Amino acid sequence: MTDLTTDPPSGAEHDDEYVVIPPESSRARKVAWVLGGIGAFAALVLLVGGIWLMRQIDPAGAGEEVTISIPKGSTTSQIASLLEREGVVTNATVFRYYVRWKDAGPFRAGLYDGLRKRSAMGDVVSRLEAGPLPPKYTELPIPEGFWLQEIRARILETFPQMSAAELDVALSDIRSRYQPPSASLEGLLFPATYRVEEGDELDEQKLVRQMVSTFEQVAAELGLDQATQKLEGAAGARQLTPYEVVIVASMIEEEAKVPEDKPKIARVIYNRLAAGMPLGIDATVLYALGEHKEQLTRSELQIDSPYNTRRFPGLPPTPIASPGRESLEAALNPAEGPWLYYVLTDEEGHHYFTDDYDDFLRAQRDARARGLL
Repeated sequence: MTDLTTDPPSGAEHDDEYVVIPPESSRARKVAWVLGGIGAFAALVLLVGGIWLMRQIDPAGAGEEVTISIPKGSTTSQIASLLEREGVVTNATVFRYYVRWKDAGPFRAGLYDGLRKRSAMGDVVSRLEAGPLPPKYTELPIPEGFWLQEIRARILETFPQMSAAELDVALSDIRSRYQPPSASLEGLLFPATYRVEEGDELDEQKLVRQMVSTFEQVAAELGLDQATQKLEGAAGARQLTPYEVVIVASMIEEEAKVPEDKPKIARVIYNRLAAGMPLGIDATVLYALGEHKEQLTRSELQIDSPYNTRRFPGLPPTPIASPGRESLEAALNPAEGPWLYYVLTDEEGHHYFTDDYDDFLRAQRDARARGLL
């Protein structure tokens, strides 16, 4: 039996010997597409966010003008919130970061005008950095030589809305460190022009305290605290206290007409105290009478008052006026000289000084003849 085999025809192929190759994998492409999509979305978010942010920083079309008041002690965060409440900026948080980015501030307390609703933040920062408006104030001029009652009247005249009763309480309750326990503030309110800011017109305590503290500051600068040591021997054996030097300064203020005479008048007062003589200063009599006048009658010169230095030797019990800086300085630094008397010699207010009584009487007659007395 013959074994027969049959070979496949030449060139024929079996189907199961072919491999189907699929299209190349697109995973990398998909990742690229996803990343691209995310990037595009992020870019869109950034674009939209950037547009929003720019509109917060610089909104279109500023509105009506706004005036704001920044309280004392306000932080940048509190100022940002205030600006947002007033509509000046659209977003307080963005403004805080904008200020930090610009390295601006801190901003001062006070009143600011020139701001507008929906302002550009750059404009707001520029206005705040320019500072607040100068405070509005009313000037209160207190001249040298005013009595305490005249100062009180000037205050109430300048501020009619102020309470007279509350002012009296302030003048009674507020004390100067130079003030004896039973004395008033006579002579211890410094004469100057005070600026009372808007809103303080009804604060009697603050005003009086300012006048007292100004006096104390000037007095300390001039050395009033060391008055006893500075004036050792100036009034003989008498030891002068700082308050007594203020009394002397108040008399100098009332008697002197020109600055160069003040140290000499101080010396006359100290020389008379050292000699035990009455001071004979008519300004103290006027203070006792409670009125200003050019001439005193004989009966007025005999008034029974401790302020009458014609009748009673020594110093009056309190200052008789508010002395200024020059009078305080003269009382602390009297000129050197033996003088015991002085007489007016011209209309400008200069005095003639002498230690001879007959010379004094001659100068007095001459002054009367020329209509100076």
